[in-house]
Amino acid sequence: MTRNDVARLAGTSPAVVSYVINNGPRPVSAAARQRVLDAIKQLGYRPNAVARSLRSRRSWTIGVIASDSAGGKSPFFGQFTRACEEVAWQRGYSVLFGNSAEDPARAEGYVRGFLERQVDGLVLMRVPVSADQAEEMRGRVPVVTIDHAAPPFFSRLAVDDEEGGYQATRHLLEHGHRRIGFVGGPLDITPVRLRAAGWRRALQEAGAAPELAKEAGLVEETGLVEETGLVEETGLVEEGELSLEGGYEAALRLLSAPSRPTALFASIDGQAIGAMRAAADLGLRVPGDVAVVGFDGAREAAYTVPGLSTISQPIDEMARHATETLVGAIESEGVEPVTKIFSATLVTRGSCGCPEPRLHR
Repeated sequence: MTRNDVARLAGTSPAVVSYVINNGPRPVSAAARQRVLDAIKQLGYRPNAVARSLRSRRSWTIGVIASDSAGGKSPFFGQFTRACEEVAWQRGYSVLFGNSAEDPARAEGYVRGFLERQVDGLVLMRVPVSADQAEEMRGRVPVVTIDHAAPPFFSRLAVDDEEGGYQATRHLLEHGHRRIGFVGGPLDITPVRLRAAGWRRALQEAGAAPELAKEAGLVEETGLVEETGLVEETGLVEEGELSLEGGYEAALRLLSAPSRPTALFASIDGQAIGAMRAAADLGLRVPGDVAVVGFDGAREAAYTVPGLSTISQPIDEMARHATETLVGAIESEGVEPVTKIFSATLVTRGSCGCPEPRLHR
């Protein structure tokens, strides 16, 4: 199997096949590129990776490291990495994946290991790095971080988590709820902390904010100042693993309390789905007895019964932008790092009390 075979099937020249495989040196139209990729897949053609790397001085590999404490059970990470891999494949790159599972030593090991394997760039999903490690990466490969603070020489993409938490809670307030619980993950995780800050801001504006107990961590972690004139309530925050199981256990604790919340905002959709199951096991109806809103916009949210209302972040768009940004930095020297904050959108379904949309018409 040769490039000539690929060229004949794709209806192009062998040179165009080479440009697609090597991402240059000449541009190829999107239509021609797709025909070549389809032909490569159909024929099972495999370029000589060693020769290709020697010519280009690249490994044609990027590393993606997630910090998923749920061990791969978070819908966000799965959807993001699938979209990232698809874009990388279209651009001629293979992807190495690693999950640091909120373990700094494990994250450091993955970074070191990927650099030793000569990856051309890194995507870090909620992975904190030390100053020394950041400096080491700075001189070797471009880096794009997702949902985490980053040094100025890294590109950074994130969704407006605080505004999303605010939107979710405002919507529940508009449904008449005043006692709105927060099902969260560890508050040292930046997106969770910001979503909690949005939840509390909405309650404060409505005069329904709880003066949270110090051990809940929200006052200290978000830097929000306690205000007078607010109703003092505790027991509205439960922390759990960022997973279905974590949401289930946290919601069981909240909804079993004598003065239980009438609505829940969960920091991710997986937790929200787990919370809906917890409500059912306690004999509570969603949304009749307890309304639920999640965060992420995971595809699974449309298939729960009732459908899960959620703050949708553009996961596929973020993954595409992250991968294209990284590949652009790999292939063009002197590209400046970028920072992009994506907007989140409220998607209403039956779990909050809104009309249930039909999936198929």
